[in-house]
Parts: sequence; structure tokens; C-alpha cells
Amino acid sequence: MLRLRTAAIVALLALGAPPARGEDADVAKGRELANALCAECHLRAGQGEKEGPMGVPGFVAVAKRKTQTYDGIIRWLEAVPPMMPDHHLTQDEIFDLAAFIMSLRTEP
Repeated sequence: MLRLRTAAIVALLALGAPPARGEDADVAKGRELANALCAECHLRAGQGEKEGPMGVPGFVAVAKRKTQTYDGIIRWLEAVPPMMPDHHLTQDEIFDLAAFIMSLRTEP
């Protein structure tokens, strides 16, 4: 059994390491997804951070949160937050959407 596991690990390593999360993320594709799926709630003109418990933050405000990270957005989307519709995003779509949102960050 141990030999089988070791052989499987060696075989996987021989194929090369998988690409880093979102290494091939595409901001333009993420923008298209955001416009198609998210714009009604998250891309309204002048929209900032959410106001009140039922408020919806704009993507610019999400990107500008002091502790926001690309991986943080990915984790949020992978969790399918209960207050959002489940768009059944693929992993690549999640990476692209996260890349687009983080592209809206204008300060480090």
C-alpha cells in the first residue's frame, strides 16, 4: 500500500507542479463575467462599501478593503456566500473574476 502511494506521488511529481492559483487569470474575462453576472448588484455608478446589514458593496470598495487579497476573494467566491446567487462558477471563472476585482484596486 505504501509503495502504491509513493508511486502515485512520484508519478504526479513527474508531471510537474500544477500552476499556481490563478496564474493564468484573465482580467478581461473577469470583467465580462462581472458585467454579465454581477453588475446589477456590484457595479453601480458611485457605489461604495455596503451600508447597513442588507447593503451590497461595489467591487471597487471590495478591492480597496485594507486587508483584501486575491486569495481572499477566491475563498469568498468558492464558499458561495448565502446572500449571493449561486452562479455555478468554474475555478477559472473564479480566478478571472478575482483578478478583475483586484484590478480595481488603485492603492497598495
